[in-house]
Amino acid sequence: MCYKIVCSLLLCLGSVRLAYSSSSNNLAGYEGYTKYTVQHDDDSAFHYMVDLQTNDTEVDFWLLTRNMSVLTVGPQRKAQFESRLSQLGVQYQTQPLMDLMASLEGNSTYPDDDVDECHSGDCESQRPHNRQRRQARGFFSRYPRYNEILSFMSGLASRYPQFCRYESLGRSNEGRHIAGLSISLNQRVRPRRVAYIQAAAHGREWITSQTVLYLAYELLSNLRAFQRVLHDVEIFLVPLVNPDGYEYTHTTDRFWRKNRRRFVGHSCTGVDINRNFGNHWNYQGASQNLCSEVYSGTSPNSEPETSAVVRYLQFNRHRVKLSLDVHSFGKFIFYPYGYAKNTVPPTVGTLRAVAQRAANQITRYRGTRYTIGTSASILYEASGSLDDFAYGNLGIPLSYTVELPGDEFHVASFDIIHVCKETFAGFIEFIRHVSLY
Repeated sequence: MCYKIVCSLLLCLGSVRLAYSSSSNNLAGYEGYTKYTVQHDDDSAFHYMVDLQTNDTEVDFWLLTRNMSVLTVGPQRKAQFESRLSQLGVQYQTQPLMDLMASLEGNSTYPDDDVDECHSGDCESQRPHNRQRRQARGFFSRYPRYNEILSFMSGLASRYPQFCRYESLGRSNEGRHIAGLSISLNQRVRPRRVAYIQAAAHGREWITSQTVLYLAYELLSNLRAFQRVLHDVEIFLVPLVNPDGYEYTHTTDRFWRKNRRRFVGHSCTGVDINRNFGNHWNYQGASQNLCSEVYSGTSPNSEPETSAVVRYLQFNRHRVKLSLDVHSFGKFIFYPYGYAKNTVPPTVGTLRAVAQRAANQITRYRGTRYTIGTSASILYEASGSLDDFAYGNLGIPLSYTVELPGDEFHVASFDIIHVCKETFAGFIEFIRHVSLY
Protein backbone atom coordinates (compact mmCIF):
# COMPACT_ATOMS: atom_id res chain seq x y z
CA MET A 1 0.00 0.00 0.00
CA CYS A 2 2.84 2.39 0.93
CA TYR A 3 4.55 1.65 -2.38
CA LYS A 4 1.36 2.51 -4.30
CA ILE A 5 0.98 5.79 -2.41
CA VAL A 6 4.57 6.76 -3.17
CA CYS A 7 4.20 5.88 -6.84
CA SER A 8 0.98 7.88 -7.07
CA LEU A 9 2.73 10.84 -5.51
CA LEU A 10 5.64 10.59 -7.94
CA LEU A 11 3.21 10.31 -10.85
CA CYS A 12 1.55 13.53 -9.73
CA LEU A 13 4.91 15.23 -9.43
CA GLY A 14 5.88 14.07 -12.90
CA SER A 15 2.72 15.43 -14.47
CA VAL A 16 3.11 18.91 -13.04
CA ARG A 17 4.71 21.55 -15.25
CA LEU A 18 5.58 24.60 -13.22
CA ALA A 19 6.92 27.87 -14.55
CA TYR A 20 10.00 29.46 -13.03
CA SER A 21 8.41 31.28 -10.15
CA SER A 22 6.91 28.93 -7.61
CA SER A 23 5.48 31.91 -5.80
CA SER A 24 4.63 35.33 -7.17
CA ASN A 25 6.05 36.81 -3.96
CA ASN A 26 9.60 35.51 -4.09
CA LEU A 27 10.76 38.44 -6.23
CA ALA A 28 8.86 41.09 -4.29
CA GLY A 29 11.11 44.00 -3.41
CA TYR A 30 13.54 43.53 -6.30
CA GLU A 31 11.95 46.08 -8.61
CA GLY A 32 14.62 48.49 -9.83
CA TYR A 33 17.53 46.17 -8.99
CA THR A 34 20.34 45.78 -11.52
CA LYS A 35 22.60 42.84 -12.21
CA TYR A 36 26.22 43.87 -12.83
CA THR A 37 28.92 41.83 -14.50
CA VAL A 38 32.19 43.59 -13.68
CA GLN A 39 35.57 42.83 -15.27
CA HIS A 40 38.48 43.75 -12.98
CA ASP A 41 42.08 42.87 -13.72
CA ASP A 42 43.95 44.85 -11.07
CA ASP A 43 44.25 44.27 -7.35
CA SER A 44 42.62 47.52 -6.28
CA ALA A 45 39.34 46.70 -8.00
CA PHE A 46 39.43 43.10 -6.76
CA HIS A 47 40.03 44.16 -3.15
CA TYR A 48 37.22 46.69 -3.44
CA MET A 49 34.89 43.87 -4.48
CA VAL A 50 36.06 41.64 -1.62
CA ASP A 51 35.47 44.46 0.85
CA LEU A 52 32.00 45.05 -0.60
CA GLN A 53 31.05 41.40 -0.27
CA THR A 54 32.27 41.15 3.31
CA ASN A 55 31.11 44.47 4.72
CA ASP A 56 28.40 46.02 2.54
CA THR A 57 24.99 44.59 3.34
CA GLU A 58 23.23 46.43 0.50
CA VAL A 59 24.87 44.56 -2.38
CA ASP A 60 24.47 40.88 -3.16
CA PHE A 61 27.34 39.00 -4.79
CA TRP A 62 26.44 36.07 -7.02
CA LEU A 63 30.02 35.38 -8.08
CA LEU A 64 33.37 36.87 -7.12
CA THR A 65 36.59 35.80 -8.81
CA ARG A 66 39.95 37.54 -9.08
CA ASN A 67 39.10 39.07 -12.46
CA MET A 68 35.28 39.16 -12.56
CA SER A 69 32.33 39.79 -10.28
CA VAL A 70 28.58 39.27 -10.72
CA LEU A 71 26.40 41.12 -8.23
CA THR A 72 23.07 42.89 -7.83
CA VAL A 73 22.60 46.43 -6.58
CA GLY A 74 19.43 48.22 -5.52
CA PRO A 75 18.24 51.48 -7.10
CA GLN A 76 19.33 53.59 -4.12
CA ARG A 77 22.96 52.52 -4.52
CA LYS A 78 23.10 52.37 -8.34
CA ALA A 79 24.57 55.84 -9.01
CA GLN A 80 27.11 55.61 -6.20
CA PHE A 81 28.24 52.14 -7.27
CA GLU A 82 28.64 53.08 -10.92
CA SER A 83 30.59 56.20 -9.94
CA ARG A 84 33.01 54.07 -7.95
CA LEU A 85 33.42 51.65 -10.86
CA SER A 86 34.26 54.56 -13.13
CA GLN A 87 36.89 55.77 -10.65
CA LEU A 88 38.44 52.30 -10.70
CA GLY A 89 38.43 52.29 -14.49
CA VAL A 90 36.78 48.89 -14.82
CA GLN A 91 34.47 47.63 -17.55
CA TYR A 92 30.99 46.39 -16.66
CA GLN A 93 27.70 45.29 -18.20
CA THR A 94 24.27 45.78 -16.67
CA GLN A 95 20.91 44.09 -16.93
CA PRO A 96 17.69 44.96 -15.08
CA LEU A 97 17.16 42.11 -12.65
CA MET A 98 13.45 41.75 -13.30
CA ASP A 99 14.08 41.56 -17.06
CA LEU A 100 16.56 38.75 -16.43
CA MET A 101 14.11 36.82 -14.29
CA ALA A 102 11.33 37.29 -16.84
CA SER A 103 13.55 35.88 -19.58
CA LEU A 104 14.46 32.92 -17.38
CA GLU A 105 10.78 32.26 -16.73
CA GLY A 106 10.20 32.29 -20.47
CA ASN A 107 12.87 29.62 -20.87
CA SER A 108 11.42 27.40 -18.16
CA THR A 109 9.18 25.21 -20.25
CA TYR A 110 10.00 21.56 -20.77
CA PRO A 111 9.41 19.76 -24.07
CA ASP A 112 7.17 16.70 -24.00
CA ASP A 113 8.50 15.17 -27.22
CA ASP A 114 10.93 12.82 -25.49
CA VAL A 115 8.82 9.65 -25.77
CA ASP A 116 9.96 6.30 -24.41
CA GLU A 117 9.84 3.66 -27.13
CA CYS A 118 9.60 -0.11 -26.96
CA HIS A 119 9.32 -2.89 -29.51
CA SER A 120 5.86 -4.28 -30.08
CA GLY A 121 6.47 -7.55 -28.26
CA ASP A 122 8.13 -5.92 -25.23
CA CYS A 123 5.85 -3.02 -24.42
CA GLU A 124 4.00 -4.70 -21.56
CA SER A 125 7.18 -5.82 -19.82
CA GLN A 126 8.85 -2.45 -20.26
CA ARG A 127 5.89 -0.29 -19.32
CA PRO A 128 6.53 -0.13 -15.53
CA HIS A 129 10.17 0.81 -16.09
CA ASN A 130 9.28 3.38 -18.77
CA ARG A 131 6.65 4.88 -16.48
CA GLN A 132 9.24 5.32 -13.75
CA ARG A 133 11.62 6.98 -16.23
CA ARG A 134 8.91 9.41 -17.35
CA GLN A 135 8.04 10.20 -13.74
CA ALA A 136 11.70 10.90 -12.95
CA ARG A 137 12.07 12.99 -16.10
CA GLY A 138 9.20 15.15 -14.86
CA PHE A 139 10.77 15.52 -11.44
CA PHE A 140 14.06 16.64 -12.99
CA SER A 141 12.45 19.20 -15.26
CA ARG A 142 11.62 21.66 -12.48
CA TYR A 143 12.51 22.69 -8.94
CA PRO A 144 10.57 20.78 -6.27
CA ARG A 145 9.70 22.15 -2.85
CA TYR A 146 11.01 20.79 0.45
CA ASN A 147 8.13 18.35 1.04
CA GLU A 148 8.37 17.05 -2.53
CA ILE A 149 12.08 16.38 -2.08
CA LEU A 150 11.45 14.41 1.11
CA SER A 151 8.69 12.45 -0.63
CA PHE A 152 11.00 11.64 -3.52
CA MET A 153 13.71 10.45 -1.12
CA SER A 154 11.36 8.32 0.97
CA GLY A 155 9.92 6.93 -2.26
CA LEU A 156 13.35 5.72 -3.35
CA ALA A 157 13.90 4.09 0.03
CA SER A 158 10.51 2.37 -0.18
CA ARG A 159 11.16 1.11 -3.70
CA TYR A 160 14.68 -0.15 -2.97
CA PRO A 161 14.63 -1.12 0.74
CA GLN A 162 17.53 -3.57 0.39
CA PHE A 163 19.84 -0.89 -0.99
CA CYS A 164 18.58 2.45 0.29
CA ARG A 165 17.87 3.87 3.74
CA TYR A 166 16.12 7.19 4.41
CA GLU A 167 16.95 9.02 7.63
CA SER A 168 17.23 12.41 9.29
CA LEU A 169 20.48 13.92 10.53
CA GLY A 170 18.60 16.41 12.69
CA ARG A 171 16.38 19.44 12.35
CA SER A 172 16.92 22.93 11.06
CA ASN A 173 16.33 26.21 12.88
CA GLU A 174 12.67 26.12 11.85
CA GLY A 175 12.24 22.42 12.61
CA ARG A 176 12.59 20.88 9.15
CA HIS A 177 14.35 17.56 8.71
CA ILE A 178 17.87 17.55 7.31
CA ALA A 179 17.20 14.38 5.38
CA GLY A 180 19.76 11.89 4.12
CA LEU A 181 19.86 8.81 1.89
CA SER A 182 22.27 5.94 2.46
CA ILE A 183 22.91 3.82 -0.64
CA SER A 184 24.89 0.57 -0.62
CA LEU A 185 24.63 -2.89 -2.12
CA ASN A 186 23.68 -4.55 1.15
CA GLN A 187 22.15 -2.53 3.97
CA ARG A 188 22.72 -5.41 6.41
CA VAL A 189 26.49 -5.09 6.09
CA ARG A 190 28.06 -1.70 6.74
CA PRO A 191 30.67 -1.00 4.05
CA ARG A 192 34.09 0.12 5.16
CA ARG A 193 34.18 3.35 3.15
CA VAL A 194 31.72 6.24 2.85
CA ALA A 195 31.33 8.85 0.12
CA TYR A 196 29.50 11.86 1.61
CA ILE A 197 27.82 14.36 -0.74
CA GLN A 198 25.71 17.35 0.31
CA ALA A 199 23.95 20.20 -1.49
CA ALA A 200 21.98 23.42 -1.00
CA ALA A 201 23.93 24.88 1.90
CA HIS A 202 22.83 28.15 0.26
CA GLY A 203 19.07 28.33 -0.18
CA ARG A 204 19.07 29.99 -3.60
CA GLU A 205 21.20 27.32 -5.28
CA TRP A 206 18.27 25.16 -6.38
CA ILE A 207 20.07 23.16 -9.08
CA THR A 208 22.43 21.60 -6.53
CA SER A 209 19.72 19.52 -4.84
CA GLN A 210 18.55 18.17 -8.17
CA THR A 211 22.01 16.90 -9.12
CA VAL A 212 22.34 14.97 -5.85
CA LEU A 213 18.83 13.54 -6.11
CA TYR A 214 19.57 12.51 -9.70
CA LEU A 215 22.67 10.68 -8.50
CA ALA A 216 20.53 8.70 -6.05
CA TYR A 217 17.90 7.93 -8.68
CA GLU A 218 20.35 6.78 -11.35
CA LEU A 219 22.35 4.60 -8.98
CA LEU A 220 19.28 2.85 -7.61
CA SER A 221 17.69 2.46 -11.04
CA ASN A 222 20.85 0.87 -12.49
CA LEU A 223 22.41 -1.07 -9.62
CA ARG A 224 23.85 -3.74 -11.86
CA ALA A 225 25.72 -1.18 -13.93
CA PHE A 226 27.27 0.37 -10.82
CA GLN A 227 28.14 -2.72 -8.78
CA ARG A 228 31.86 -2.03 -9.07
CA VAL A 229 31.37 1.58 -7.98
CA LEU A 230 29.29 0.55 -4.99
CA HIS A 231 31.49 -2.38 -3.95
CA ASP A 232 32.51 -1.83 -0.32
CA VAL A 233 31.29 1.80 -0.52
CA GLU A 234 28.31 3.45 1.13
CA ILE A 235 27.12 6.64 -0.55
CA PHE A 236 25.52 9.06 1.88
CA LEU A 237 23.59 11.94 0.31
CA VAL A 238 22.15 15.08 1.93
CA PRO A 239 20.41 16.96 -0.90
CA LEU A 240 19.08 19.80 1.25
CA VAL A 241 21.39 20.95 4.05
CA ASN A 242 19.59 24.28 4.37
CA PRO A 243 15.88 23.43 4.05
CA ASP A 244 14.69 26.66 5.70
CA GLY A 245 16.63 28.86 3.33
CA TYR A 246 15.54 26.74 0.37
CA GLU A 247 11.85 27.10 1.23
CA TYR A 248 12.29 30.82 1.88
CA THR A 249 13.62 31.31 -1.65
CA HIS A 250 10.46 29.71 -3.02
CA THR A 251 8.00 31.70 -0.91
CA THR A 252 9.60 35.06 -0.09
CA ASP A 253 13.09 35.91 -1.43
CA ARG A 254 14.49 34.10 -4.48
CA PHE A 255 18.05 35.20 -3.71
CA TRP A 256 18.23 34.31 -0.02
CA ARG A 257 21.61 32.72 0.78
CA LYS A 258 21.81 32.01 4.51
CA ASN A 259 19.83 29.85 6.90
CA ARG A 260 16.91 31.35 8.83
CA ARG A 261 18.43 31.82 12.29
CA ARG A 262 16.68 34.65 14.14
CA PHE A 263 18.41 36.89 16.67
CA VAL A 264 16.47 38.48 19.49
CA GLY A 265 16.43 42.25 19.20
CA HIS A 266 17.82 42.29 15.65
CA SER A 267 16.00 42.64 12.35
CA CYS A 268 18.68 40.82 10.34
CA THR A 269 18.37 37.07 9.96
CA GLY A 270 20.51 34.10 9.07
CA VAL A 271 24.00 32.59 9.15
CA ASP A 272 26.03 31.58 6.12
CA ILE A 273 26.45 27.83 6.60
CA ASN A 274 29.44 27.92 4.24
CA ARG A 275 31.27 30.17 6.75
CA ASN A 276 30.19 28.35 9.90
CA PHE A 277 32.33 25.19 9.89
CA GLY A 278 35.06 25.06 12.50
CA ASN A 279 38.24 25.37 10.44
CA HIS A 280 39.86 28.80 10.75
CA TRP A 281 36.39 30.08 11.57
CA ASN A 282 35.87 33.78 10.77
CA TYR A 283 39.48 34.10 9.65
CA GLN A 284 39.04 35.47 6.11
CA GLY A 285 36.13 36.24 3.78
CA ALA A 286 33.61 36.09 6.60
CA SER A 287 31.90 38.70 8.73
CA GLN A 288 30.60 39.20 12.24
CA ASN A 289 28.02 41.67 10.96
CA LEU A 290 24.62 40.02 11.48
CA CYS A 291 23.32 41.57 8.27
CA SER A 292 26.20 40.40 6.07
CA GLU A 293 25.61 37.71 3.45
CA VAL A 294 28.74 35.98 4.79
CA TYR A 295 27.91 36.24 8.50
CA SER A 296 29.77 33.36 10.12
CA GLY A 297 27.58 32.87 13.20
CA THR A 298 28.16 33.21 16.90
CA SER A 299 30.78 30.43 17.05
CA PRO A 300 32.15 27.52 14.98
CA ASN A 301 29.46 24.95 14.11
CA SER A 302 26.88 27.04 15.93
CA GLU A 303 24.01 26.30 13.55
CA PRO A 304 21.83 23.18 13.82
CA GLU A 305 22.33 22.55 10.09
CA THR A 306 26.12 22.73 10.41
CA SER A 307 26.26 20.73 13.63
CA ALA A 308 24.09 17.97 12.11
CA VAL A 309 26.64 17.53 9.31
CA VAL A 310 29.55 17.71 11.75
CA ARG A 311 28.01 15.06 14.02
CA TYR A 312 27.59 12.66 11.13
CA LEU A 313 31.09 13.21 9.77
CA GLN A 314 32.75 13.00 13.20
CA PHE A 315 30.92 9.80 14.07
CA ASN A 316 31.98 8.26 10.76
CA ARG A 317 35.32 10.02 10.42
CA HIS A 318 37.30 6.81 10.03
CA ARG A 319 34.98 5.59 7.24
CA VAL A 320 34.31 8.77 5.26
CA LYS A 321 36.89 9.02 2.47
CA LEU A 322 35.14 11.56 0.22
CA SER A 323 33.36 14.80 1.10
CA LEU A 324 31.68 16.77 -1.70
CA ASP A 325 29.87 20.05 -1.06
CA VAL A 326 27.82 21.01 -4.13
CA HIS A 327 27.21 24.71 -4.84
CA SER A 328 26.20 26.94 -7.75
CA PHE A 329 27.53 28.58 -9.89
CA GLY A 330 30.82 29.07 -11.77
CA LYS A 331 32.11 25.69 -13.06
CA PHE A 332 34.80 25.21 -10.41
CA ILE A 333 36.14 22.27 -8.43
CA PHE A 334 37.87 23.46 -5.27
CA TYR A 335 40.09 21.48 -2.93
CA PRO A 336 41.54 22.73 0.41
CA TYR A 337 42.54 25.17 1.59
CA GLY A 338 40.24 28.12 1.00
CA TYR A 339 41.07 30.19 4.09
CA ALA A 340 44.44 31.48 2.79
CA LYS A 341 45.78 31.98 -0.72
CA ASN A 342 49.21 30.38 -0.39
CA THR A 343 48.23 27.44 1.80
CA VAL A 344 47.94 24.01 0.17
CA PRO A 345 47.62 20.56 1.76
CA PRO A 346 50.41 17.96 1.60
CA THR A 347 48.32 15.76 -0.71
CA VAL A 348 47.60 18.53 -3.20
CA GLY A 349 48.89 16.40 -6.10
CA THR A 350 46.35 13.66 -5.43
CA LEU A 351 43.52 16.10 -4.78
CA ARG A 352 44.17 17.89 -8.03
CA ALA A 353 44.57 14.69 -10.08
CA VAL A 354 41.26 13.23 -8.84
CA ALA A 355 39.47 16.53 -9.47
CA GLN A 356 40.89 16.64 -13.00
CA ARG A 357 39.63 13.14 -13.74
CA ALA A 358 36.16 14.08 -12.52
CA ALA A 359 36.22 17.27 -14.60
CA ASN A 360 37.24 15.27 -17.67
CA GLN A 361 34.26 12.96 -17.23
CA ILE A 362 31.93 15.94 -16.96
CA THR A 363 33.39 17.44 -20.15
CA ARG A 364 32.67 14.27 -22.12
CA TYR A 365 28.90 14.76 -21.83
CA ARG A 366 28.58 18.08 -23.69
CA GLY A 367 31.88 19.92 -23.39
CA THR A 368 31.39 21.73 -20.05
CA ARG A 369 34.82 22.63 -18.66
CA TYR A 370 35.62 23.16 -15.01
CA THR A 371 38.47 25.18 -13.47
CA ILE A 372 40.34 23.37 -10.68
CA GLY A 373 42.26 24.76 -7.71
CA THR A 374 41.76 26.27 -4.28
CA SER A 375 38.97 28.78 -3.83
CA ALA A 376 41.50 31.18 -2.29
CA SER A 377 43.62 31.20 -5.45
CA ILE A 378 40.76 31.27 -7.98
CA LEU A 379 38.17 33.33 -6.09
CA TYR A 380 39.14 34.87 -2.76
CA GLU A 381 40.11 33.79 0.75
CA ALA A 382 37.12 32.41 2.65
CA SER A 383 37.21 30.45 5.88
CA GLY A 384 34.67 28.15 7.52
CA SER A 385 33.85 25.93 4.53
CA LEU A 386 33.09 22.22 4.65
CA ASP A 387 35.99 21.17 2.42
CA ASP A 388 38.57 22.81 4.72
CA PHE A 389 36.89 21.33 7.81
CA ALA A 390 36.54 17.81 6.42
CA TYR A 391 40.16 17.68 5.29
CA GLY A 392 41.84 19.78 7.98
CA ASN A 393 39.89 18.74 11.08
CA LEU A 394 38.67 15.24 10.29
CA GLY A 395 41.36 13.96 7.92
CA ILE A 396 38.96 13.06 5.12
CA PRO A 397 41.43 12.52 2.27
CA LEU A 398 39.23 13.56 -0.68
CA SER A 399 37.47 16.80 0.14
CA TYR A 400 36.03 19.18 -2.44
CA THR A 401 33.57 21.93 -3.22
CA VAL A 402 31.91 21.75 -6.64
CA GLU A 403 30.42 24.89 -8.21
CA LEU A 404 27.96 23.87 -10.94
CA PRO A 405 27.51 25.56 -14.34
CA GLY A 406 25.31 28.57 -15.05
CA ASP A 407 25.36 32.33 -15.43
CA GLU A 408 23.05 32.88 -12.47
CA PHE A 409 21.39 30.81 -9.75
CA HIS A 410 18.49 29.71 -11.91
CA VAL A 411 19.11 27.02 -14.52
CA ALA A 412 16.28 26.90 -17.05
CA SER A 413 14.03 23.88 -16.64
CA PHE A 414 14.93 22.33 -19.99
CA ASP A 415 18.60 22.31 -18.92
CA ILE A 416 18.19 20.79 -15.44
CA ILE A 417 18.42 17.22 -16.72
CA HIS A 418 21.58 17.99 -18.70
CA VAL A 419 23.32 19.56 -15.70
CA CYS A 420 22.25 16.51 -13.68
CA LYS A 421 23.61 14.06 -16.26
CA GLU A 422 26.98 15.72 -16.75
CA THR A 423 27.44 16.20 -13.01
CA PHE A 424 26.49 12.56 -12.45
CA ALA A 425 29.54 11.54 -14.51
CA GLY A 426 31.75 13.65 -12.26
CA PHE A 427 30.17 12.26 -9.09
CA ILE A 428 30.79 8.69 -10.23
CA GLU A 429 34.44 9.45 -10.96
CA PHE A 430 34.90 10.94 -7.49
CA ILE A 431 33.22 7.91 -5.90
CA ARG A 432 35.45 5.49 -7.85
CA HIS A 433 38.49 6.88 -6.04
CA VAL A 434 37.01 6.11 -2.61
CA SER A 435 38.09 2.48 -3.10
CA LEU A 436 41.74 3.61 -3.00
CA TYR A 437 41.48 4.43 0.72
